[in-house]
Amino acid sequence: MFLSINRYRFLLCIVLFVGTAVALNPPVPVSGYEIFLGRNCVIKGQPATCGATFTGWTGGGTTWASFPGTGLGVWSIQINYTGQPALPGQATVVGGRWNFLFVNGLELRGKVVTGTVTWPDEGSPGCGEVINAAWVQATLTVAGGGTATISGCLHDIPAGTVIPPTVWGFFNF
Repeated sequence: MFLSINRYRFLLCIVLFVGTAVALNPPVPVSGYEIFLGRNCVIKGQPATCGATFTGWTGGGTTWASFPGTGLGVWSIQINYTGQPALPGQATVVGGRWNFLFVNGLELRGKVVTGTVTWPDEGSPGCGEVINAAWVQATLTVAGGGTATISGCLHDIPAGTVIPPTVWGFFNF
């Protein structure tokens, strides 16, 4: 019995330590471009856009940073969404996939579960001075277990004014 209680306490300490370590991981700032606008598709009987692709590098976060940023890694995300990019407007992220490769060899990848892209009337509070930037939030799964999120900005409207469209924000692992 004594050994079982000590094992329980030991396991509890490990769980608390690992949970604290994960919670303390700082968000990874990223910047990049939208490189593919996606294609028309149908998801669950609704018109949608599939395969919109964004890619980039580490660095930036609260503002856009040019390549190579911090030089610590590169990332890519493909999303499927319903709704239309518009001012004001909102699109609902309904799937996709992502990957992140760090220069130290760590690779993370998974699926995009859900999210929103919101184009407010007069810029997004989290996007600084950029007018017409959309605020993006999405929940991701991590292969091997766990979840992550991405949040940030997409500057792509009015159409044709930002070529290629820029993105910046944070991956939260």
